[in-house]
Amino acid sequence: MTERRSSAGDGDGTLASGAGSRRYPGTGLDGRPGPVTNAIRWLVLLGTPIALGVVLAVHPHGGENLYESLTPVADQWFHVHVALLPLFGLLGVSVYLLLAEYAGRLATIGRIGVAVYLVAYLAFEAIAGLATGLLVRSGQGLPSEQQAGVAAALEAMATDPLVAALVLIGSAGITVSTIALGVLLRRSGAPLVPVLLLAGIPLVVVGHGGGYVDVVGAAMVTLSVAWLEFGWQGQYRSATSQAA
Repeated sequence: MTERRSSAGDGDGTLASGAGSRRYPGTGLDGRPGPVTNAIRWLVLLGTPIALGVVLAVHPHGGENLYESLTPVADQWFHVHVALLPLFGLLGVSVYLLLAEYAGRLATIGRIGVAVYLVAYLAFEAIAGLATGLLVRSGQGLPSEQQAGVAAALEAMATDPLVAALVLIGSAGITVSTIALGVLLRRSGAPLVPVLLLAGIPLVVVGHGGGYVDVVGAAMVTLSVAWLEFGWQGQYRSATSQAA
C-alpha cells in the first residue's frame, strides 16, 4: 500500500503522518485510531448508506398531479422525509470523514463541495420533502375548494426556480467532493473498483425519488466503504499494528 507523502506547501492532496505512519482523524499519539474512534467512524460510514437504502426503498413516488398522487401516502411521505433529512446530512459527514485525512488544494475543494451540498441540498430536502408532506397532510379533510388551493400551492412550490436551484447546487457540491475524494484515494493507492463505487454517493442524491436508482447508489456506497475500510485500510492497520 502506498504511503502518503507530506503535503507541506505542495498542494498535492496528501497529508504528513508523523514518523512514516498514516494518521487518522481523532487518533492517539501513536497515530492509530482507538476502538471508540473506529466504532464511531464505521457507524457513520456504513450505517448511513445502509439506512439510506432502507428508507429510500419505501420512498413514495409522486405522479403528474402531485397532490392527488401523494394524498393516499401523505403520512408515509412525511415520515420517510423526517428520516431522510438527517441521513442526507450524515452522507455529507461521511464524505467529510473520508476527506479528513488529506490536505492540499484538492482536499480543500472536496470539503467546500461537502459544505455546499449540506447547505443547499438539506434546504431542498426540507422544502421538497417535509414541507410537501405537511401541505398534503393539511389538505386532507378540507372541502374540495380548499383542497384545490392546497394543490395549487404544492405545485407552485415544486416548480419554484429556487427549489430547482437548491437541488442543482447541492447535487453539484456532492459530485465535486466525491470526484476529489476518488482522485485522492487513487493517489494514495486505493483499489480502482471501490473508488469507482463511490459514484453511488451522487447517485443517491441525484436519483432521490426517481425509481430505485437511489437504492442502488446506497448499495454501491456501502460496498465501497466496506472495501476501503476493512479491506484496503484494514490491511494497513494490521501492518502498522504488527510493526508496533
